[in-house]
Amino acid sequence: TTATISNSGTISVEGNNSGGIIVDSDLTGSITNAANAKIIIDETYVPADDDKDGDVDGPVAAGTGRYGIRTMGAFTGDIVNNGQISIEGKDSAAVQTGGRLDGKFVTDGTLTVVGDRSVGVRLGDVTGGVQAAAVGQPTTAVRLAGSIAVVGKDAVGASLEGNLNGSLVVQGTITATGYRATTPPTDTSKLDADDLQQGGPAVRIAGDVAGGVVFAVAPKDNSTTDNDEDKDGIEDAKEGNAAITSFGSAAAVQIGAANRSVTIGALPGNGDGHGLVIEGTISGQGTYAGFDGNGLIIGGQGAPVTIAGGATIKGTVNASGASATAMRVGSGAQVATIKVSGTVQAAGTNAANARSVALQIDQGGKTFAISNSGTIRAAAGGTASNNGATAIAILDLSGEVDNVDNSGTISATGASAGSNVAIDLSANNRGARIGQTVVASGVAAPAIVGDVRFGSANDVFDIADGTMTGNTSFGAGSNQLLLSGDAAYAGKASFGAGNDIVALSGTSTYAGDIDFGGGSDLMTVNSGAKFTGGLLNSQGLA
Repeated sequence: TTATISNSGTISVEGNNSGGIIVDSDLTGSITNAANAKIIIDETYVPADDDKDGDVDGPVAAGTGRYGIRTMGAFTGDIVNNGQISIEGKDSAAVQTGGRLDGKFVTDGTLTVVGDRSVGVRLGDVTGGVQAAAVGQPTTAVRLAGSIAVVGKDAVGASLEGNLNGSLVVQGTITATGYRATTPPTDTSKLDADDLQQGGPAVRIAGDVAGGVVFAVAPKDNSTTDNDEDKDGIEDAKEGNAAITSFGSAAAVQIGAANRSVTIGALPGNGDGHGLVIEGTISGQGTYAGFDGNGLIIGGQGAPVTIAGGATIKGTVNASGASATAMRVGSGAQVATIKVSGTVQAAGTNAANARSVALQIDQGGKTFAISNSGTIRAAAGGTASNNGATAIAILDLSGEVDNVDNSGTISATGASAGSNVAIDLSANNRGARIGQTVVASGVAAPAIVGDVRFGSANDVFDIADGTMTGNTSFGAGSNQLLLSGDAAYAGKASFGAGNDIVALSGTSTYAGDIDFGGGSDLMTVNSGAKFTGGLLNSQGLA
């Protein structure tokens, strides 16, 4: 049976368990909400100030079961929204598929939903339909552009709950919050619990994505004659930038599920074969006092998650809040390599015992290598140093990270001495290497700011360029601290009882004490290099 539906006007509906466009199962055709078209399902309910304190009370919406576009089962054909869909109601959705979509889904319009447990877009399996392949371009199963905004307790911006046989391209603005207002008032003393409800993730990916996931930005305009320079079939001027925000403690982007494994395939055109590419911005903002912020969470939901190749971060992943974690690889997740050329940043508040972590790999997570040519930064804000706060740029709790290469900046600041940790690999018992590589002339010298902690095996800290400002703790293995070129180290280094090596060459400098731990150790300072400091427990030093 054929069903071709196109709305180019205004559909306005009231009442519970209603819809603007509702399509029966097992139909073939297309569903379109055209540019300038509107689907509006609203209500007369307005929250009142029941306790007369000058602040409104009650839920953000009263109705229930309201849908802008809804399929009741399997549908063959594309679903496209270029217009406006506005919904007020609990347990509702702007767009929801009730079965397999044998086609592609595209929204480039405006979706707004207000109501607890509601969703902007909820999709099950999406095949992507039949599309002509373009070399180096993803075959897009789902494209989320334009804007999606949801407000309500546990409300989710986009929930991808099935398998996508193609790529997920996110190129718009998506926000989710449970707060009644995302800008705190000057006086927060009158706020009630219903003003501070927690929303869900802005984007939740709980199914396989065969063609990878990209949070994309509009291509650069390098030609006055070519309107589609990236050859994705969309005029470049009509493409947007991914800007994903959670106001509250829920993650801005959550990948994984509790009851099924999730596999993200490689993104076509990515030279590293990575399955997750972030070019835009992902931001988790606690917003109100006492609420944590979480940017990107992969895994940790209960079932395994595998990201093919790893993750590339060209844009920004950040978090702010009482405690803040910008990016976390949770238990059961494998993201083999994390490559940062953009920014991963966490900013905690001055709350007691607050933790600011830019990049964290949990116990049970698997990341083996981290490469940074951008910025990985954690900052404890305000007077955090007086409240037991901790700032950690890279924290590996899994013991799986074997290699960190830095040609950018890795920094941890704002906490008291000993609590600013640039890199913590102390869980590693196999041996790890941290390298700070030489950069080209005219490029800002690389830097590590904050302490560095190694584990109990044989570790290497090789600084060939730039600066290291902080203290380094080596474990019980036979370890090496190597400085070359014009590298500059300012701080202390502490070794265990192993047979350790410290070598300074080129014009490198070291300013600080070295505790050799009493092993049979070797230290060389070549002509041109300079060591200024004291040697402790160095009776076995040669």
